Amino acid sequence: MERIILTVVLVWYGGVAMAQWALGVQGGPLFFRGVDPKAHAELGNTGGWTAGLHLLEGRRGRSGFRIGLEVGERRYRLSGDNEVIRAQYDMRSTLAWISFEMRWALSRKHRIFFELGPVIGMELREVRNGHLLDWSWGGGVVSRELIPDAGVETARTITDGHWRMGVSAELPLQGRLWAMVGAHVAPGIGNWGRGVGVIVVDSQVRAGLAYRISGRRKW
Repeated sequence: MERIILTVVLVWYGGVAMAQWALGVQGGPLFFRGVDPKAHAELGNTGGWTAGLHLLEGRRGRSGFRIGLEVGERRYRLSGDNEVIRAQYDMRSTLAWISFEMRWALSRKHRIFFELGPVIGMELREVRNGHLLDWSWGGGVVSRELIPDAGVETARTITDGHWRMGVSAELPLQGRLWAMVGAHVAPGIGNWGRGVGVIVVDSQVRAGLAYRISGRRKW
């Protein structure tokens, strides 16, 4: 029994000793679009950005994982209409995300990985500017009235649920410092559109820097 326990401890210690950890910062533009008919019809002028802190584990040519804490912004126009009245909200939503992604090595010689994992987002603040547009029978706009509840709203609610997948790479710069680049897509559901659940696909292009904080061998 003692030998079994000792073997388990040595295997665990060896795995920890062989692990390589890095801390990085990364950010870039965020693109998203509605997928289901409701979201596709109601969402427009979409865009935004993300930036965050990432903890990476894994050696060159081996699998590992990434844990991320990010903040960012979604900008979009939310529309709803009937035969007579059309309402439009110009929205700016500030969010925070937590992510956990597994990383599978795509090369033995270079640090290139396929990544997959869940991303959970929380809306922190929403700024909206809404208008009611009255349409004439001829199709033109006859009046534009500011919606009374336009303004700023602060909340702490989970609003995003996505699966992010993509490819990333780390390139050597000097010593322990590395450049990070990546491209990802993330299908999922968000209810940040004034409480209305919509199915969207996020697309991200990210770049940043990483610093190796442990591991004696080179990456």
